[in-house]
Amino acid sequence: MAARIRGSRLVTIDAHTHAPFPHYGNACLNATVTHYLTTGELPAADTAC
Repeated sequence: MAARIRGSRLVTIDAHTHAPFPHYGNACLNATVTHYLTTGELPAADTAC
């Protein structure tokens, strides 16, 4: 799906959970998503946290 949405970024974590932001406790994920939500700026590339 992400490959089909032009200009999108995929942020993943190695976990068996759905909708982990913000309660899963992964600092990388939380920082990446919070940065996007507060600035509107996407990560430079797909991100694996």
